[in-house]
Order: sequence, then C-alpha cells, then structure tokens
Amino acid sequence: MADEKALRVLIAEDNPNLRRVIVNIVRKLGYSDVTEAEDGEKAWDEILKGGIGLLLTDWRMPELNGLELLKRIRQSAPPISTIPVLMITAADTKNEIVTAGKFGVDAYVVKPFNIATIGEKIQEAFRKRPPR
Repeated sequence: MADEKALRVLIAEDNPNLRRVIVNIVRKLGYSDVTEAEDGEKAWDEILKGGIGLLLTDWRMPELNGLELLKRIRQSAPPISTIPVLMITAADTKNEIVTAGKFGVDAYVVKPFNIATIGEKIQEAFRKRPPR
C-alpha cells in the first residue's frame, strides 16, 4: 500500500473560495501534492495526465458535473478506475446519496463540513479503495 500522504490529490470545485478552503483542509491533513480544477472537464484533463491518487469533487459543477466525472472514472481502465473518490455536495437527499453510491463513489460529504469530517471521509474512501 502506498503512503497515502504522498499521493497527488485533485480538488474539483467550481466555487474558488470553497476550493481554497478544501485545498487548505487537505494540506492541513498532511497532503502536500494538491492540484485544483474549477470544473469537471478540467478535472478530467488532470486525471488523464496520470498520477492522481485521490479525488475530492463537488457534485454540481459546470461543463461536467461530479457525478458524470465519477462515471467517466469508473468506466475507465486502471489505474484511473481505481482512484478513490470523495463527493462533496450540498445534495443530501437519500436518492442522491444512493445514486452516487451506485456509480462508485467511495465517500460522501454534505456541506457544510469541517476538517475532521473531511479527514474521516478520506479514510473511509481509502478503506473502500486502498491507494496503490
């Protein structure tokens, strides 16, 4: 199992202020290699470059939403299909949570959140899909 803190983390969030908050939280949790994308298409481009070990993505984004991004990831060949994905969203209905699970999300965080919640959910994602 890889040292998870050394993994490259991708944050996909269209709100720049919230993206900065998430980046800061992830860095405080000990991850130093953090990449940002302001929409799902840019996130997908980063994923295709390779080397992403964890994705934290918003559900609702322009160009390509988080659910569509998740579908692309899970329909890809390894190593892309094996990226742990944590969905961060304001959507907290049972139907949306079930839908995200159906398409292979590893953990789910409802806004608002704090550093402890993000840390717990990252660990939950790694338990379901250990880093390589």
